Amino acid sequence: MRDAQTLHMAYGSDLMAQALRDLEVDYVFINPGSSFRGLHDSLVNYLGDETPKMVLATHEMTAVAMAHGYAKATGRTGVCILHNLVGLMNGSMAIFNAFCDQVPMVIFGGSGPADPGQRRFIDWAHSANTQGDLVRPYVKWTDEPASLEGAMDSMLRAFRIAGTAPKGPVYVSLDAGLQEEELAEPRATGADLPRYSPAAPIHPDPAAIDRVARALLEAEMPLIVCGRLGIDGRTTAPLLRLVEATGAAYLDDRTTVCFPSLHHQNLNGDKEVRKLADIIVAIDVQDLTLATKGYGVGRSTIMGTGAGAASARVVDVSLNDYFGNSWSRFGGPTPPLDDQILADPLTTLEALADAVERIGGDAARITLRKARLAARHEAIRERQAEALARRLDETPISMETLTHEVYQAVKGEDWRLVVRNHRTWRDGFFPFSGAGDYLGGDGGGGVGYGPGAAVGAALALKDSGVLPVAMLGDGDFMMAPGAIWSAAHMGAPLLMVILNNHSWGNDELHQREVAHQRGRDVSRAHIGQRTEEPHADIASIARGFGAWAPERVEHPAKLAPVLQDAVGRVKQGQVAVVEVITALE
Repeated sequence: MRDAQTLHMAYGSDLMAQALRDLEVDYVFINPGSSFRGLHDSLVNYLGDETPKMVLATHEMTAVAMAHGYAKATGRTGVCILHNLVGLMNGSMAIFNAFCDQVPMVIFGGSGPADPGQRRFIDWAHSANTQGDLVRPYVKWTDEPASLEGAMDSMLRAFRIAGTAPKGPVYVSLDAGLQEEELAEPRATGADLPRYSPAAPIHPDPAAIDRVARALLEAEMPLIVCGRLGIDGRTTAPLLRLVEATGAAYLDDRTTVCFPSLHHQNLNGDKEVRKLADIIVAIDVQDLTLATKGYGVGRSTIMGTGAGAASARVVDVSLNDYFGNSWSRFGGPTPPLDDQILADPLTTLEALADAVERIGGDAARITLRKARLAARHEAIRERQAEALARRLDETPISMETLTHEVYQAVKGEDWRLVVRNHRTWRDGFFPFSGAGDYLGGDGGGGVGYGPGAAVGAALALKDSGVLPVAMLGDGDFMMAPGAIWSAAHMGAPLLMVILNNHSWGNDELHQREVAHQRGRDVSRAHIGQRTEEPHADIASIARGFGAWAPERVEHPAKLAPVLQDAVGRVKQGQVAVVEVITALE
């Protein structure tokens, strides 16, 4: 790596690039643009494309999604650079995903030049006053520094704000004129990391910990639901202690995994358990309504969550009240709460585990409840086994079969599920050991997240010995297939399984539902939904971007050997894309 002895800082953008290095940024994800040509040159010529290294994306949405996936895989702040207004517009949906997912990201934008005398004709079209207005409702903070001193302050502040919980994206536009300003002499960035790091986690009120711990121990049917902290591998150990000491039933939030799949108190897939609970403790769950009583909206049954808790005491452990603004009601309506601990979820979880073990409960009652929960867990497992046996030979291939076969192919490896299908995911066929095994959903529901996020995570895991696995729909893939090229170009091994049902499946189901409700022709629901006549040849697309891809898999018997071959390719350092024709479910 080029060190300070060999560098000659001559331009404003050199100072900006040095700040990124001083802030310990490993990668910057970009789609090129002339508004940051100065910074681009500094990254590749002043710093030599080393720490940070540049990752080229084929679309700004993909660049942001890559930074999103990278941040979740590492726990560090993801960084991308977007070109002026048009690049920011292209990347805006992915920024919204990151905002909803509370992922730390710093998005830099080239802008201006602010000085009209420096502008070409296109700069007038692509420049705006307060460029950050485009995304201000769904980032934590924006800035447009007017000097190099201001730019250094903005960069340091941006990283601190992005990494302070509730975490999220920030946007800083760096004027092209500032980037290309000549320096009279080299300058220091001032990026003394210990002095600009985010604050320590907010600790819970000890009285609240004692109160909630006793309520869990005294309950007849306690239920614990965990959410976003599932991307942090430190979560599972204290969660196991809490669940086992209280004899509570456990459910994962719909977007994450925190708890071992095969633990006898894990009732994922039991749609009745919520209505049996007399207390529900939701830890880092963004949508309390969904996690507790459910919505019960008559308009649609798609993605229903089962019976809700009519009279359970609800406890919220999160930083939700510090998140968001008046622009978006992400997270649902204001939930009624019987208790609340507004503190860092992981710190609070650890404190609750300590408290219940210290206080202790009625051992006989807890043991009896555990036995009942184990029976419910076994019943779930039996239903899952029956579903797999019943659907094992179906064509198009069922989600149960595909999920099972992907797990069989990777179970002997140190794997990480970096992206998975959302609505069609089937619990129980891909066992998890706990938090950190799966990196969670897209956040805001924006289609096109999967390919970029998978590649960003794969890049983060490169050379770690971990095998990244992604399972995503054909629609998600076709939104951003160019991410495959970035993975191949960067040598980031990845297994990507494409679930191709030839449809924008979620929406086709909605059209069927509306037709049913209106007494109209359901057979026409596919119009404007199916990617047929011709079928998109996803395997050929993947090969064209540099991946290894076999012929599409249409029969269950061919899944296992193809997936085993794909795993071998990934272990050799390749990107493997396996297209599987699946049922519309």
